[in-house]
Amino acid sequence: MKLKAFSITPKEGQVLNWSLGLFIVFSVFNLIDGWTSVPNAGQGVLTNAFATAQSNSFIRAIEYFVIVATKLLMLEVFRRCLNKNGDKAAQLTVTIMMVLIFCIALAGALPQFLFTQEEEMMAILHGGLPTYFTTFSKVAFLVFALMKLVLCVQLVRTYAGKIRLFGASLFGCQVLTWLIDFAYFVVYTWVSGATMTEITYVSTITSLLNFVLALIPFCVLKTTMVLISPRTIPKCIYLFSICAHPTKFFRSYISIYQWNNSIHY
Repeated sequence: MKLKAFSITPKEGQVLNWSLGLFIVFSVFNLIDGWTSVPNAGQGVLTNAFATAQSNSFIRAIEYFVIVATKLLMLEVFRRCLNKNGDKAAQLTVTIMMVLIFCIALAGALPQFLFTQEEEMMAILHGGLPTYFTTFSKVAFLVFALMKLVLCVQLVRTYAGKIRLFGASLFGCQVLTWLIDFAYFVVYTWVSGATMTEITYVSTITSLLNFVLALIPFCVLKTTMVLISPRTIPKCIYLFSICAHPTKFFRSYISIYQWNNSIHY
């Protein structure tokens, strides 16, 4: 029988819940950051304050770091579940994905501290060291997408229920993101007669859809792990089973936990 959900400890559950919550909050900040412009006198008080804060490169770096860190924490909890289940192949794939997430984040953050905006613009026109970071990020992203496909196949073939759904959403959302970006590229490049207001509207819709698609896999990931406690067994059944058949009870109890993949003996 294929496993439908992993069992985790209360501590792992807290890490998962806090990571998902912070990931959603800072992803919303990042989404709003893409909509706010440079702070000016014509903006409202809250909009101006948010735009001023988001214009600070240090604050944006912290925001980016929290998003990456929460992704890694959630994937680490999932990796441990795969390790407990003895799925070494899927565990290796998740580990590679975690390394790629860290490398892509590092390649995106380092140029902001190593080079000025003028140097980055000159590198785009004439080449230079900043372009190597960009090339590395593109290659790493392609490998990361390939790892998503590999993990999708592994989870769909090996597991059932929410775990299989997570595998499908992992690569399915990525494909939908590509299709949405391509649709925006077509509208921006090839559609004639589109006004700047219409293009801005399409860009807003695109960013919203990409935001939702980025959240879906991690929200599904949370549902693949549940807390299993021995106290969920009614006390009357628990005491009767111990008194009447202690050996049989504990054997059945261990079998249930092994089936749920929460305790390994």
